[in-house]
Amino acid sequence: MWCVKMSETRTLSIMLFVLGLFLIAVGIGLSTVTQTVTRYRYYYGFQIPYQETIQPYIGVGILMVIIGLIVLVVAFVKTQTKKKTMEMPKTEQVN
Repeated sequence: MWCVKMSETRTLSIMLFVLGLFLIAVGIGLSTVTQTVTRYRYYYGFQIPYQETIQPYIGVGILMVIIGLIVLVVAFVKTQTKKKTMEMPKTEQVN
């Protein structure tokens, strides 16, 4: 019975780890997306265009990276606590 439980917790930890890596990768990708927009300035009554580069998804990307890091930490802690509980206690030798 404990063998099935150990397999389920290991699978959950692996899935959390993969989810965390995915969130970090997508967050970094979104943070690096740039877009060039044309804006206009007025100089002495004339409208002069200029181009500006913006990063529209940087906030969402940073949020996804932070969530991904939290998920990775949770997966790591979950794996470490399960290792401690699955260890068999040592038996004492009688002299």
